[in-house]
Amino acid sequence: MRGDIEFEQAVERLYGAFARHLLPGDMTACEHCVDQAEVALFARTPLRELAPGQLGPYLMNPGTWGDETEFPHLVPRLLEAYATGEMEHWLWPDRVTRRISGRWQDWPAAERDAVEHFVRVWWHRTLGGYPSVTPAQDLLDAVAELGVDVGPYLAEFASVPGEAPARHLADVISDWAYGSSLRDGAQESMQRWLVGPTPVDVLLSAAVASASPEIAAELADAAEHARLIGESLLAEGVLPDAVPER
Repeated sequence: MRGDIEFEQAVERLYGAFARHLLPGDMTACEHCVDQAEVALFARTPLRELAPGQLGPYLMNPGTWGDETEFPHLVPRLLEAYATGEMEHWLWPDRVTRRISGRWQDWPAAERDAVEHFVRVWWHRTLGGYPSVTPAQDLLDAVAELGVDVGPYLAEFASVPGEAPARHLADVISDWAYGSSLRDGAQESMQRWLVGPTPVDVLLSAAVASASPEIAAELADAAEHARLIGESLLAEGVLPDAVPER
Protein backbone atom coordinates (compact mmCIF):
# COMPACT_ATOMS: atom_id res chain seq x y z
CA MET A 1 0.00 0.00 0.00
CA ARG A 2 1.17 3.52 -0.82
CA GLY A 3 0.63 4.70 2.75
CA ASP A 4 2.81 1.93 4.14
CA ILE A 5 5.60 2.68 1.66
CA GLU A 6 5.43 6.38 2.47
CA PHE A 7 5.62 5.60 6.18
CA GLU A 8 8.56 3.23 5.75
CA GLN A 9 10.39 5.86 3.71
CA ALA A 10 9.74 8.45 6.41
CA VAL A 11 11.14 6.07 9.03
CA GLU A 12 14.30 5.49 6.98
CA ARG A 13 14.68 9.23 6.44
CA LEU A 14 14.62 9.69 10.22
CA TYR A 15 17.30 7.09 10.85
CA GLY A 16 19.43 8.55 8.07
CA ALA A 17 19.13 12.11 9.33
CA PHE A 18 20.18 11.18 12.87
CA ALA A 19 22.78 8.53 11.97
CA ARG A 20 25.65 10.83 12.98
CA HIS A 21 24.53 10.73 16.61
CA LEU A 22 26.05 7.82 18.50
CA LEU A 23 25.09 6.63 21.95
CA PRO A 24 27.62 8.01 24.47
CA GLY A 25 29.88 5.30 25.79
CA ASP A 26 29.56 6.58 29.34
CA MET A 27 25.76 6.85 29.60
CA THR A 28 24.97 6.61 33.28
CA ALA A 29 21.88 6.71 35.46
CA CYS A 30 21.11 7.34 39.10
CA GLU A 31 21.67 4.04 40.87
CA HIS A 32 18.85 4.81 43.28
CA CYS A 33 16.34 5.38 40.45
CA VAL A 34 17.34 2.95 37.72
CA ASP A 35 18.61 -0.63 37.69
CA GLN A 36 22.21 -0.42 36.49
CA ALA A 37 21.83 -3.75 34.70
CA GLU A 38 19.04 -2.19 32.62
CA VAL A 39 21.29 0.72 31.71
CA ALA A 40 24.08 -1.64 30.66
CA LEU A 41 21.69 -3.72 28.53
CA PHE A 42 20.25 -0.55 27.00
CA ALA A 43 23.75 0.58 25.99
CA ARG A 44 24.52 -2.80 24.37
CA THR A 45 21.27 -3.03 22.40
CA PRO A 46 21.33 -1.89 18.75
CA LEU A 47 19.16 1.20 18.25
CA ARG A 48 16.51 -0.44 16.09
CA GLU A 49 16.20 -3.34 18.52
CA LEU A 50 15.45 -1.26 21.62
CA ALA A 51 12.17 -2.58 23.00
CA PRO A 52 9.29 -0.62 24.57
CA GLY A 53 10.29 -2.04 27.95
CA GLN A 54 13.64 -0.29 27.54
CA LEU A 55 12.48 2.95 25.94
CA GLY A 56 9.67 3.50 28.42
CA PRO A 57 11.81 3.50 31.58
CA TYR A 58 14.31 5.78 29.83
CA LEU A 59 11.57 8.32 29.05
CA MET A 60 10.20 8.12 32.58
CA ASN A 61 13.55 9.05 34.10
CA PRO A 62 14.59 12.36 32.50
CA GLY A 63 17.48 13.87 34.38
CA THR A 64 18.28 10.63 36.19
CA TRP A 65 18.99 8.41 33.16
CA GLY A 66 21.54 9.94 30.80
CA ASP A 67 22.46 13.60 30.42
CA GLU A 68 20.47 14.37 27.23
CA THR A 69 23.51 13.90 24.95
CA GLU A 70 22.11 10.46 24.18
CA PHE A 71 18.67 11.74 23.17
CA PRO A 72 19.32 12.62 19.49
CA HIS A 73 20.60 9.08 18.93
CA LEU A 74 17.29 7.72 20.24
CA VAL A 75 14.89 10.08 18.42
CA PRO A 76 14.26 7.85 15.37
CA ARG A 77 13.53 4.74 17.41
CA LEU A 78 11.32 6.61 19.88
CA LEU A 79 9.18 8.20 17.16
CA GLU A 80 8.96 4.96 15.20
CA ALA A 81 7.93 3.00 18.30
CA TYR A 82 5.12 5.42 19.14
CA ALA A 83 3.88 5.60 15.55
CA THR A 84 3.70 1.82 15.22
CA GLY A 85 1.86 1.35 18.51
CA GLU A 86 4.69 -0.35 20.35
CA MET A 87 4.59 2.27 23.11
CA GLU A 88 0.86 2.18 23.79
CA HIS A 89 1.47 1.28 27.44
CA TRP A 90 4.19 3.88 27.94
CA LEU A 91 2.97 7.45 28.30
CA TRP A 92 2.16 9.50 25.16
CA PRO A 93 4.12 10.68 22.11
CA ASP A 94 4.22 14.26 23.36
CA ARG A 95 6.78 13.08 25.91
CA VAL A 96 9.17 12.70 22.98
CA THR A 97 8.26 15.81 21.00
CA ARG A 98 8.41 17.98 24.12
CA ARG A 99 12.03 16.96 24.59
CA ILE A 100 12.71 17.55 20.91
CA SER A 101 11.33 21.08 21.08
CA GLY A 102 13.79 21.98 23.82
CA ARG A 103 16.68 21.69 21.36
CA TRP A 104 14.80 22.12 18.08
CA GLN A 105 16.40 25.40 17.00
CA ASP A 106 19.92 24.04 17.47
CA TRP A 107 19.43 21.04 15.15
CA PRO A 108 20.52 21.04 11.50
CA ALA A 109 17.75 21.61 8.97
CA ALA A 110 18.00 17.99 7.74
CA GLU A 111 17.12 16.69 11.21
CA ARG A 112 14.26 19.13 11.77
CA ASP A 113 12.88 18.41 8.30
CA ALA A 114 13.06 14.65 8.86
CA VAL A 115 11.10 14.94 12.12
CA GLU A 116 8.47 17.25 10.62
CA HIS A 117 8.09 15.03 7.56
CA PHE A 118 7.73 11.93 9.71
CA VAL A 119 5.07 13.50 11.91
CA ARG A 120 3.09 14.70 8.88
CA VAL A 121 3.17 11.18 7.38
CA TRP A 122 2.20 9.77 10.77
CA TRP A 123 -0.75 12.18 10.94
CA HIS A 124 -1.89 11.37 7.40
CA ARG A 125 -1.63 7.65 8.17
CA THR A 126 -3.64 8.14 11.35
CA LEU A 127 -6.49 9.89 9.56
CA GLY A 128 -6.50 7.25 6.80
CA GLY A 129 -8.15 4.60 8.95
CA TYR A 130 -10.31 4.25 12.03
CA PRO A 131 -9.53 3.27 14.68
CA SER A 132 -5.82 4.04 14.43
CA VAL A 133 -2.72 3.20 16.38
CA THR A 134 -2.50 6.75 17.74
CA PRO A 135 -5.58 8.69 18.83
CA ALA A 136 -5.79 11.91 16.83
CA GLN A 137 -5.84 14.12 19.93
CA ASP A 138 -2.69 12.46 21.30
CA LEU A 139 -0.91 13.13 18.03
CA LEU A 140 -2.17 16.72 17.93
CA ASP A 141 -0.70 17.15 21.42
CA ALA A 142 2.62 15.82 20.12
CA VAL A 143 2.57 18.16 17.11
CA ALA A 144 1.80 21.13 19.35
CA GLU A 145 4.73 20.25 21.62
CA LEU A 146 7.05 20.53 18.61
CA GLY A 147 6.00 24.16 18.32
CA VAL A 148 5.07 23.85 14.62
CA ASP A 149 1.89 25.19 13.02
CA VAL A 150 -1.03 22.82 13.65
CA GLY A 151 -3.09 24.49 10.91
CA PRO A 152 -2.02 22.13 8.10
CA TYR A 153 -2.81 19.16 10.32
CA LEU A 154 -6.29 20.43 11.09
CA ALA A 155 -6.90 21.08 7.40
CA GLU A 156 -6.43 17.38 6.67
CA PHE A 157 -9.64 16.54 8.50
CA ALA A 158 -11.37 17.98 5.44
CA SER A 159 -8.91 16.95 2.73
CA VAL A 160 -8.26 13.28 3.53
CA PRO A 161 -10.96 11.18 1.81
CA GLY A 162 -13.29 8.73 3.50
CA GLU A 163 -15.21 8.50 6.73
CA ALA A 164 -12.20 7.90 8.97
CA PRO A 165 -11.09 11.55 9.31
CA ALA A 166 -14.57 12.56 10.48
CA ARG A 167 -14.60 9.78 13.07
CA HIS A 168 -11.23 10.94 14.36
CA LEU A 169 -12.54 14.49 14.42
CA ALA A 170 -15.55 13.32 16.44
CA ASP A 171 -13.14 11.92 19.03
CA VAL A 172 -11.19 15.19 19.10
CA ILE A 173 -14.41 17.17 19.56
CA SER A 174 -15.37 14.86 22.42
CA ASP A 175 -11.99 15.46 24.07
CA TRP A 176 -12.40 19.23 23.68
CA ALA A 177 -15.89 19.10 25.10
CA TYR A 178 -14.29 17.67 28.24
CA GLY A 179 -11.57 20.28 28.45
CA SER A 180 -8.67 19.24 26.21
CA SER A 181 -6.19 21.94 25.27
CA LEU A 182 -2.95 22.46 23.37
CA ARG A 183 0.17 24.43 24.22
CA ASP A 184 0.69 28.11 23.43
CA GLY A 185 0.03 29.16 19.82
CA ALA A 186 -1.41 25.77 18.91
CA GLN A 187 -4.24 26.39 21.34
CA GLU A 188 -5.10 29.65 19.59
CA SER A 189 -4.97 28.01 16.15
CA MET A 190 -7.22 25.21 17.31
CA GLN A 191 -9.73 27.63 18.80
CA ARG A 192 -9.87 29.71 15.62
CA TRP A 193 -10.43 26.54 13.62
CA LEU A 194 -13.20 25.37 15.95
CA VAL A 195 -14.98 28.71 15.53
CA GLY A 196 -14.93 28.33 11.75
CA PRO A 197 -17.32 26.20 9.68
CA THR A 198 -15.02 23.30 8.81
CA PRO A 199 -15.47 21.00 11.84
CA VAL A 200 -19.28 21.03 11.63
CA ASP A 201 -19.21 20.71 7.83
CA VAL A 202 -16.87 17.71 7.91
CA LEU A 203 -18.91 15.92 10.56
CA LEU A 204 -22.32 16.57 9.00
CA SER A 205 -21.16 15.62 5.50
CA ALA A 206 -19.76 12.34 6.80
CA ALA A 207 -22.92 11.68 8.81
CA VAL A 208 -25.09 12.07 5.70
CA ALA A 209 -22.80 9.83 3.63
CA SER A 210 -22.35 7.08 6.24
CA ALA A 211 -23.87 3.69 5.51
CA SER A 212 -24.08 2.97 9.24
CA PRO A 213 -26.98 4.53 11.19
CA GLU A 214 -24.97 4.19 14.40
CA ILE A 215 -21.92 5.98 13.01
CA ALA A 216 -24.11 8.62 11.35
CA ALA A 217 -25.72 9.33 14.72
CA GLU A 218 -22.32 9.62 16.42
CA LEU A 219 -21.07 12.04 13.78
CA ALA A 220 -24.23 14.14 13.92
CA ASP A 221 -23.93 14.31 17.70
CA ALA A 222 -20.28 15.36 17.38
CA ALA A 223 -21.31 18.06 14.90
CA GLU A 224 -23.70 19.48 17.46
CA HIS A 225 -20.97 19.48 20.10
CA ALA A 226 -18.62 21.18 17.63
CA ARG A 227 -21.25 23.84 16.96
CA LEU A 228 -21.69 24.50 20.68
CA ILE A 229 -17.93 24.69 21.26
CA GLY A 230 -17.59 27.13 18.37
CA GLU A 231 -20.40 29.32 19.65
CA SER A 232 -18.88 29.36 23.13
CA LEU A 233 -15.47 30.38 21.79
CA LEU A 234 -17.05 33.03 19.58
CA ALA A 235 -18.81 34.48 22.64
CA GLU A 236 -15.40 34.67 24.32
CA GLY A 237 -14.12 36.79 21.46
CA VAL A 238 -12.31 34.14 19.43
CA LEU A 239 -12.57 34.90 15.70
CA PRO A 240 -12.17 32.34 12.91
CA ASP A 241 -9.33 32.42 10.44
CA ALA A 242 -10.11 34.45 7.33
CA VAL A 243 -11.43 32.36 4.46
CA PRO A 244 -9.18 32.80 1.40
CA GLU A 245 -10.82 34.54 -1.56
CA ARG A 246 -11.48 32.35 -4.61
